[in-house]
Amino acid sequence: MKKFLVLAAVLCCTFGLFAKFGDPNPALIQLTFGLGADFEAGNQVGVTVGADIDWNVLEVPTSHAHDGSGNLYAGLDLAGQWWIPTEGGFDHHLIMIPVQGNVMYEFDTTQMQGAGPLKAVGPWFSMGVGFNVFTWDAGDKTDADFEASFAWGIGASLSFEGNWALKAGFGGNAGDHWHQDYFMAEAGYRF
Repeated sequence: MKKFLVLAAVLCCTFGLFAKFGDPNPALIQLTFGLGADFEAGNQVGVTVGADIDWNVLEVPTSHAHDGSGNLYAGLDLAGQWWIPTEGGFDHHLIMIPVQGNVMYEFDTTQMQGAGPLKAVGPWFSMGVGFNVFTWDAGDKTDADFEASFAWGIGASLSFEGNWALKAGFGGNAGDHWHQDYFMAEAGYRF
C-alpha cells in the first residue's frame, strides 16, 4: 500500500511537469460537495466533500463554435464519503476516502450561441484506491473494520461563469468479497 501511495504522489507531481508552459493558471483546484445514491446496498444515501487538483496539460485553441476546442486536465480526485444506513435493522456506516487519478477534457462552449453562463462541458474518468472504514453497533460498543479497495468513477462536468461547476457521474468500489456502485452529483467551486 505504501508503494501505491508513493506512486500516486509521483504521478501527481509528474502531471504538473506536463502542464502548459507559460500558462498563468496551470492548475485547476475545485472544491466539491454533493449527494450520492446507491440502489443495491443497505447504505443507499451518501454525502461527499472533496477536492480535484488538476493540471492543464493540453489546450486546443478556439477558432469557431463546435470545433472541439477545449482543455485536457490530469491530476488527482480526492474525496471523503459517508454512506448512511437506510434499511431497517441495518446499522453499518461506511466511510470512504477515495484517492484517484483523474483525467478530464472540457470542450469550450463560449463561442456557442445560446450557451448562456455555461463555459465548458466534457467527460471525466478517474480510478485509484479507496480507504474504507465500516462501523456498526456491537451491543454495548461500536466496532470498526478497515479495508482498501479499487475505486473508480466516470461522468461529465459542466463549468459555469463565476467559477461554479457541476460534476455528476457513476462510481464504485470493489473490495474483498464486496462491491458498491453508485450515482453521485456534486456542486463545485473552482479557484
